[in-house]
Amino acid sequence: MRTPGQNGVRARGFESLKYERLYREHITDGLVIAEHAEHYRVELNTVRPHEALSWNRPANVHQGLADPVTPNFDRPELLPST
Repeated sequence: MRTPGQNGVRARGFESLKYERLYREHITDGLVIAEHAEHYRVELNTVRPHEALSWNRPANVHQGLADPVTPNFDRPELLPST
């Protein structure tokens, strides 16, 4: 069963793809669009942390390497001042 917000999430993802990748490049055919879309998908799932996953990467959450409710970002190292 689909949730009411599911289509909005897909529309937002497609909008990001368009504005971050497709509108910035000279697209000559469908194969180029598919290549850009795949690179964007890989970056989105493996490089970018997501706020909805407590700033974890989706691939890490899916593989069980990160908890979607526990932040897993670098903490600044506090050095002694004296």
